[in-house]
Amino acid sequence: MTDRDANGRYVKGNSGNPTGRSPREREERYYQIMMSTVSFEDWKRIIAKAVQQAEKGDAQARKWLADYLVGTAQQTLDITSNGGPLIIKVVYDEEREAMIE
Repeated sequence: MTDRDANGRYVKGNSGNPTGRSPREREERYYQIMMSTVSFEDWKRIIAKAVQQAEKGDAQARKWLADYLVGTAQQTLDITSNGGPLIIKVVYDEEREAMIE
């Protein structure tokens, strides 16, 4: 067959799984169901309720809002000593970072 190279590996563009589902097929279907069920007015009410809950101290509501408004943090951790004081640097993204010394 021509779907493999001389070393027996699949050639580019041929994963060897011709019957697998297409990428995002399931996610697209869920999105279509959600969009047909939840109107923009429904979504506005949901967000308003989350804001109310966050203002009252609900940590889950704050996190949910922050994740959607700011995006989920992509965290990397760099712990460096170099013989001096321990520096812990947590980078959430390239624009914001927090440093603890």
